[in-house]
Amino acid sequence: MIEIYTHEWKTVSARVAEAMRDGKITVEQTCAAVIPVLDLLRSVFPDDAEFPARQGEYYHLDGQLRRAGQAYHTALKLDPPPALTEQEADAIRRHCPLLLTTEAECFPLKDIAAVHHPTRPLIGYHLFWEDDFDFPDDYEPCDHEEIWVEYDPEEAAVTQVMTFFHSSVISSEEAVREAREHGERPIIRIEWGKHGSLLKGWKNIDIPMKNMTMQDWMRQTYEHVKNGGRLPEHPLKRFWPQGYEGSYESYIDFSVPVDPLLYLERKPLMFKSLHANAILFTQAIPYNFHPKMEWPDRFARALLD
Repeated sequence: MIEIYTHEWKTVSARVAEAMRDGKITVEQTCAAVIPVLDLLRSVFPDDAEFPARQGEYYHLDGQLRRAGQAYHTALKLDPPPALTEQEADAIRRHCPLLLTTEAECFPLKDIAAVHHPTRPLIGYHLFWEDDFDFPDDYEPCDHEEIWVEYDPEEAAVTQVMTFFHSSVISSEEAVREAREHGERPIIRIEWGKHGSLLKGWKNIDIPMKNMTMQDWMRQTYEHVKNGGRLPEHPLKRFWPQGYEGSYESYIDFSVPVDPLLYLERKPLMFKSLHANAILFTQAIPYNFHPKMEWPDRFARALLD
């Protein structure tokens, strides 16, 4: 019988996943369905940190912040974050990206935290902007964005640059070359108001799973924010710009430097852990934020699904 049940479980899971992708199941419904399954897995595998870490993310997404914190704490207790080595801390500072915003950017950078992968020469830089122009109603007083930099420890050189651009991982060889031309620091262009992180050569980059180029995305988003974006009448937007005021050319004129390294020097939020969301939530960021995919291989696995 167990073979029948496991087969049917896979079938049901596949239908649920399809309904999630089609938007027939909400985030809230997804959280309500997945959290009990993770409870079961935690009871069966009590020493595995992955399950409380994932459960923390679902509680976090669902706005159950105290329970998220408890689950995150459990994950870090099961898999304690090791101390950064001096070489890893140096790499975080050496390869810290330099940001370029538009002149009209309306939300300043609030914080940056860097999380080094525990077993790979890979650094996640987590940016927290003051807000997202499209989401005044998410109860998250910031906009969380991610940049990953992989490097060669022997050569102290950048080998890959990736960003999480509106739920897709973007990479660019041009970004690697540009980093090498700027002292091994990647240059990241920042989308006005929404803070999508663009790489060198972005106009010709195809966005995975979206069937469009980044140039297409930016043109569509320009028209969207020019007309007030999402929820233009929301009361929390009354002190924000009514929309982007300017030409498309100015919208993609990334000419104002913002140096996150200055933030890290003033407040060195630097860690090493596989469980980035847990670290950020419990040890770094004192306000609510949207949990993002911790490492780019999670996206790669989704592409193979």
